Amino acid sequence: MNKKYVAPERNKESFTCPHCHTLSLMRWSFHHFNEDTSKIVEVRNGGKEYLNELYIAKCVNCGKKIIWINKDYVYPDIIAEEPNADMPDRVKQLYNEAGLIYNKSPRAACALLRLAIDRLCNELVETDRDINKNIGSLVKKGLPQSVQQALDVVRVVGNKAVHPGMISFDVDDKNTATMLMRLINIITERMITEPKEIESLYDGLPESVKESITKRDK
Repeated sequence: MNKKYVAPERNKESFTCPHCHTLSLMRWSFHHFNEDTSKIVEVRNGGKEYLNELYIAKCVNCGKKIIWINKDYVYPDIIAEEPNADMPDRVKQLYNEAGLIYNKSPRAACALLRLAIDRLCNELVETDRDINKNIGSLVKKGLPQSVQQALDVVRVVGNKAVHPGMISFDVDDKNTATMLMRLINIITERMITEPKEIESLYDGLPESVKESITKRDK
């Protein structure tokens, strides 16, 4: 998981390239065009406003281009944050699908991500139909309570929870989608990656040390 992810933004000096996934400097170029030149609008100070403005960022690291037309990001499709490598495949499938469409359809992406959180709870052996209870159980097992509070803000838990497969229509924007992706990665990191890393460290201890620990804990 890339913990230094910076979202692509028009005219930003550096951000995470959606091609090579590297936090990189960008080289910018700007072009303008109109299908109908009679629609060029005169603005103050003798300037002109064009109907179509093309912004191209070229990644210094990989040399590939990222494109905006006017204020709209158009190319390439991007995932806001790469999924944690330890994310279960059934969850990752939904996560990646949401990541590819969140720029074009944030509402659909948020619905997929809420379903992914529900599925992640199931993978972590939390199978209550009430996702609020599942997240509460994970908090008791070590998930930071702040994660639960953040999920409540984006209406994953609590009284306003969106059930799997249902789409919310008031707060489901790109910011909500990126927050949900980040939270799924945090849950995966805390509940899967960290325990696995600790277990690996323990397994690497000499047998004599592990025996001493076992005797101590009896």
